[in-house]
Amino acid sequence: MTPEPEPVAPAIREAAPDDLLRILAVHARGTPGGQPPSAASELQQRTWDRMLRCDELTVYLADLGGAEPVGTATVLVMPNVTYDCAPSAFIEAVVVAEEYRRRGIATAILRRVLEDLRAAGCHKVQLLSHKRHMDDGAHALYTSLGFTAEAEGFRRYLRRSG
Repeated sequence: MTPEPEPVAPAIREAAPDDLLRILAVHARGTPGGQPPSAASELQQRTWDRMLRCDELTVYLADLGGAEPVGTATVLVMPNVTYDCAPSAFIEAVVVAEEYRRRGIATAILRRVLEDLRAAGCHKVQLLSHKRHMDDGAHALYTSLGFTAEAEGFRRYLRRSG
């Protein structure tokens, strides 16, 4: 049996305009054998610029000692006329570099996100996770942070990726 990796204490912050390559590096390292890019594509840069202009969208970045990016998550806060006009939030793209998983990074990111959403007066927060993550620890993580699997989610892809 392999020993549990040592926990780490990442710094969690909102991503800055010059963090695109760091975010892309985390996403690349979130898949086996993924290699961080040396440059962003024109489409990635345009998309990043658009994301930064959206006041309701926040990208979080976790790093170790300010140098090594190890995790990220994207959050969208949606204004709402229901729930006494309290906004709802959606968490997307929670990714931790493969070699840093099971060390508390996703927990730290999500705790920071939940604190920020409480401070923003959100009524609820939703997070979708694919069924394939049922046995890899992701669903257990979300449950440990107070999320409940209470709704049936539906997804329809409008374009094929890749």
